Amino acid sequence: MHVAAQTMSRMASRWPVYFMIAFGIALAALAVLVSPTFAQETAEAAAASEPVDLAPLGAGLAAISIVGPGLAIGILAGMSASAISRNPDAAPQIRSVAVLMAAFAEGLGIIALVVALALVFVG
Repeated sequence: MHVAAQTMSRMASRWPVYFMIAFGIALAALAVLVSPTFAQETAEAAAASEPVDLAPLGAGLAAISIVGPGLAIGILAGMSASAISRNPDAAPQIRSVAVLMAAFAEGLGIIALVVALALVFVG
């Protein structure tokens, strides 16, 4: 089997593991950040008979979406490094495309962070 095909097959077999680890960390962070606020607001709402504000829960879910661009940038960096190592003459073109794609992915992460902060503070 060709070296590139072996590398791709190894990466394809690791995808579910990486995704589950990232998803588990994100869920743990959501539980730690949201549960005290949600429990306090639930107790206050039960005492005052007011509806529960779910803005912190929405902010936590928006914050989880930051995991996606982080994974994308990591995959992009690994793939561009392997492409440059296979073809050093194309390094400037590969690097420019990789930087552009990383900027797009980081922009999505910043949008998710702004939405999360808006839900927390404006909410």
